[in-house]
Amino acid sequence: MAEVEVKTLKGFNNQGSYAKRGVTIVVDELRARELLANGLIEEYDMKQAPAPENKAAPAQKQKPAGKPKTKE
Repeated sequence: MAEVEVKTLKGFNNQGSYAKRGVTIVVDELRARELLANGLIEEYDMKQAPAPENKAAPAQKQKPAGKPKTKE
C-alpha cells in the first residue's frame, strides 16, 4: 500500500505513538482514509498512476469465403 504524508488537525494515538496537533506524519493509504473519516487529519492528495494506454490489436484480414461445396 502507498505511504502518504498527512498533517494532523487534532492530537491522537497513532498506532502506539502520540501524534501532536499540526504535525506531519507518514501513514499508509488505508490508515489515512480512517483518520480522515474521523476528522483527525487534513485532506490529502494521492499521486495518481498514469492512465494505461489501450492498444488495439491489429485488424485481421478477412479471408474470402470459399465456394460452397456441392454434393454430387
